[in-house]
Amino acid sequence: MSDFEYYNDLDSHPFSGLLKLSIPFNVKVKNDEYIERFFNGTPNYGQVKDVTIGKVYTIYAVEGYGDVADFIFINDVGIETRLGSFFFEDVVKNC
Repeated sequence: MSDFEYYNDLDSHPFSGLLKLSIPFNVKVKNDEYIERFFNGTPNYGQVKDVTIGKVYTIYAVEGYGDVADFIFINDVGIETRLGSFFFEDVVKNC
């Protein structure tokens, strides 16, 4: 199980609070119709700025809220940002 899978699916091991990761992991912002609504000005969706769909970001902390979590990373302009784990997908490495 990847770190992304572990923190994205908290149903079996919920936690609350901020967890700073000793080993960060990479994720990619999903490129799908639902996620695009947060970036393209769709009414009634909180708009995300300074984050790029399809881009890989390094997650260095996770804040748990029971069975869901926010991933914390540095955005495109160098500011700490947090987004729900549902914005991301695992980065598969070809080894």
